[in-house]
Amino acid sequence: MPQASSTRTLSVSEYAALIGRALRAVGPAALEGEVQRPSRSSSGMLWFSLTDGEAVLPCKVFRSQVAALEHEPKEGDLVVVAVDRPDLWSQAGKLDLIVSQVRLAGEGELLRRREELIARLRAEGLCDPERRRALPRFPRAVGVIAGAGSDALADVIRALRDRWPAADILTCPSLVQGKAAPLALIDALARLQEHPRVDVVIIARGGGSVADLACFDDERLARAIFASALPVVCAVGHTENNPVCNHVAWAAYTPSRSAELVVPAREEILREIAHMGASLRSAAGRVPLLAERVESLRRQVAAGAALGHRLALLRESAAPLRTAQEHLARLRETTVREGERLARACRRQLADHERDYGQALARLLRESSRDLRRRLRAAGEELAEWGQALPVRTRRALARSGSEALALARLISAQDFRRRGWVLAHRADRPLRSACELHRGEEIDLTFRDGSASAAVRKVNVQEGQRGEGEGRAPGDLQT
Repeated sequence: MPQASSTRTLSVSEYAALIGRALRAVGPAALEGEVQRPSRSSSGMLWFSLTDGEAVLPCKVFRSQVAALEHEPKEGDLVVVAVDRPDLWSQAGKLDLIVSQVRLAGEGELLRRREELIARLRAEGLCDPERRRALPRFPRAVGVIAGAGSDALADVIRALRDRWPAADILTCPSLVQGKAAPLALIDALARLQEHPRVDVVIIARGGGSVADLACFDDERLARAIFASALPVVCAVGHTENNPVCNHVAWAAYTPSRSAELVVPAREEILREIAHMGASLRSAAGRVPLLAERVESLRRQVAAGAALGHRLALLRESAAPLRTAQEHLARLRETTVREGERLARACRRQLADHERDYGQALARLLRESSRDLRRRLRAAGEELAEWGQALPVRTRRALARSGSEALALARLISAQDFRRRGWVLAHRADRPLRSACELHRGEEIDLTFRDGSASAAVRKVNVQEGQRGEGEGRAPGDLQT
């Protein structure tokens, strides 16, 4: 039978608390590893896993510390994390590492430092192309700094010989990798500057990783290149791995391309010489033609001398004319000045008249306005009086006019002969006052009290003694 254990039985919570105390005893640590599955929770907490290829540990960063991280981890980043403590979440039985800081490790860290240095040097103006030493067209000697027996050194020498064999090449081997490389490169650059014939320096190295080229990211070397009395060409690395020195010096990016910046191409110089020789031969062929033109110009000059004598005589004879022209010019200037003076005087007088007339007009307008207001007040008062007396006068006038109209109507009615049986005879609206005006056979109009009629004259009887009596009356007279 198994023996009974003397160990006290613990609850799960009690044992979890013991594990938690044991984990906290592990303490803080700095871990390097690769980031996997980074994510953010809705509360702002950062989660990710850290692995070295064998073990995997979950990590978390509290929301209050996320903003202070030097680098926010991304999938696949190689980082160094500062672990405050391991933590056991007993409710879920889950272990997490509490992380307070994350920074890049390996090449990521080197690249970060490179970018910071480039930004600082650019702010100081060390990356400005205008401040670099000018490259010579035909250097007497080219200094080359590279690894002893390296392919980069061979590539630079071959490229220089191919382009310009006349240039001397002085090599200065140096370390190009490792912690001692920056000072070795600075020493080689100083030694080449002391050589009296070196006009330009090439620093060359082939490609490599960020760590391999770390010496060319050294701030001391970058500042030494900028302070160099000779122009420096950096043929280090490739375009995808561009160290700090390539930003401070003339950059060739690869060793073989450095010769293109430092020395001219022999073929180009030969073509230039051939072109200049052709130009000289062409100029020599034009010499006889130019000599003939010079002789022609000489004859023209001789003829011009005779012409100049005649011109001198003409100038002497034209002296009175010049005097008259000068006198006319003076008169013109005097006239212009006098005209300007008169114009100014007229403008002043016109301004005075305008001011006086304006004042007089304003005064007349004020007086006319006062008189008009006075007349308007008098007319208004008179109109008011007429308005008060108008009803009485109107009634009186209407009564008087009505009486006169009634009397006239009565008089007209009394004079109307048609009411007493008389007939009005007329022709073409003209009254007939005498039988002498009638002719046999003509038609006349008759107007009665209640109508009219037309009649034809068959017989005309005129009393003796009445003939000619009516002929003297006016056509419009009536006999009653």
